[in-house]
Amino acid sequence: METLRQIQSFGIRVTCMYPIASGMVFATVLVSCCSSLNIRARPLISNSPFLSIWNAPTELCTERTGVHLDMTFFSLIGSTLKTSIGQNITLFYPDRLGYYPYKNEITGEAFNGGLPQLLQLENHLKKAKEDIQFYIPSDEQFGLAVIDWENWRPVWIRNWGSKDIYRQESIELVQQRDVSLSEAEARTIAKMEFEAAAKSIMLESLKLGIAMKPKRLWGYYLYPDCYNYDYKQNPHNYTGTCLDIEIARNNELNWLWEKSTALYPSVYLETALRSSRNAQLFVRNRVREAIRVSYVSNSTYPLPVFVYTRPVFTDVYEEYLSQDDLVNTIGESAALGASGIVIWGDMNLTQSKNTCKTLDNYLRRTLIPYLINVTMAARICSQVLCQDSGACARKKWNSSDYLHLNPKNIVIRMTKDGKYTLQGQPAFQDLQTFIDKFDCHCYAGHTCEPRVNINDIQYLHACISEDICIQISSNSLSNIEVSDEKILSSVWPAHNLSDLLLHSLLALVTSSGFSIRPVLSSACDCLCATETKVCVHRKKAIS
Repeated sequence: METLRQIQSFGIRVTCMYPIASGMVFATVLVSCCSSLNIRARPLISNSPFLSIWNAPTELCTERTGVHLDMTFFSLIGSTLKTSIGQNITLFYPDRLGYYPYKNEITGEAFNGGLPQLLQLENHLKKAKEDIQFYIPSDEQFGLAVIDWENWRPVWIRNWGSKDIYRQESIELVQQRDVSLSEAEARTIAKMEFEAAAKSIMLESLKLGIAMKPKRLWGYYLYPDCYNYDYKQNPHNYTGTCLDIEIARNNELNWLWEKSTALYPSVYLETALRSSRNAQLFVRNRVREAIRVSYVSNSTYPLPVFVYTRPVFTDVYEEYLSQDDLVNTIGESAALGASGIVIWGDMNLTQSKNTCKTLDNYLRRTLIPYLINVTMAARICSQVLCQDSGACARKKWNSSDYLHLNPKNIVIRMTKDGKYTLQGQPAFQDLQTFIDKFDCHCYAGHTCEPRVNINDIQYLHACISEDICIQISSNSLSNIEVSDEKILSSVWPAHNLSDLLLHSLLALVTSSGFSIRPVLSSACDCLCATETKVCVHRKKAIS
């Protein structure tokens, strides 16, 4: 049995100890009812309030280096390679969807006319139709469809810096048609023409995709953005706030939000935000703005929000995010009410055998354990607060309350064959913390009746994969006084006869009135009953 290192910062302790218990106390708790404002997009996958999605060309590790990466935990998986088709997450880059017009910002070379105003829309849509059918051949496969067009922005004023070339050439285009126009007049006309053409291209491409593949959730990567990038200029007084002017500009894109079927904001981190409070604020405000935008088109049927993140920093691709950074990106997204996280990566992750081994180690020891932590906490919270008819989100959006499991009560373990198991159960206080810190956001179109009395729970059975489950039986819900030595009974996977015998022995000991606590031996296989000093040694660790 491989023991993962202890992870304290976000609420999971991975250790060799076996927590056993004799009882649990539950009390009556009032839960606030879902208001009309507390609505959440229905989950893409049933009973999965927070999805983990992988979007990187990691198949290259197996094909080129022989390093196998186990990606089975991820709900959706898609490569970014141009040759990959039929995936349940499809990313459309500029050269993969129609004739996207753009310019090389360094050389000035124009592609497909260069400016949105110069594109022949009919030809673009004809080619886009062929591309959509090529990359998504099935009409029945559900999943995500993300258009990644970043060369220009549809709001004129946002084309600053190197993107100013689109504004300048738009003005020149107007002046070429009418040399009598003043600079101000030409600019006004150019702005109108540029924004109209940009809107037409983005909107018609989106509508085409939705019409052809309605079971996909369509939207644009990096939309919405709130441009809260001033953490370098103002590191000591950074608040992460999305300025009112940027919120107003996002409101100018209501035509886009009204037709999108999902939102895909980005929370990529630079090293300037490494393990910092500023990273927390940066992500928190960006996700919050996306949540706000998700209600624009229909407040009773908000759009799902899938947050794009990276496993490495954008400016140092060899450095992976730490545990704190995962809390500040994935943890923030889940706590604020996002529908899932999309982890994007490029070929830098898979360029050699060494980089593939590094990625494999990071996945197994850091990323996936944290994803298990957050995903299971979100699942339990959904079941307890919303009875599986909604998802949990912070009561106070600007707090640092997270959907995390309690490391004192639940243990993540990795077996020799690389699979994960959870051992332990949430305590009453853990569930109470969810209730105190989070609200139930009912799924759109569902009858949502938040639980009023925890005493009516007959059992809880929460799974986030076939092998990763937590179950609380009705016996555990009886009102038994819990001493300081008593913790919640572990979930023991009974894989063989010896496991079943051990289960029976533990049940016999606990039914006799003894409390059980873990005793850590060098082999990590000793379970002892206090007072009787009876130990059960196992030749083989539970896996």
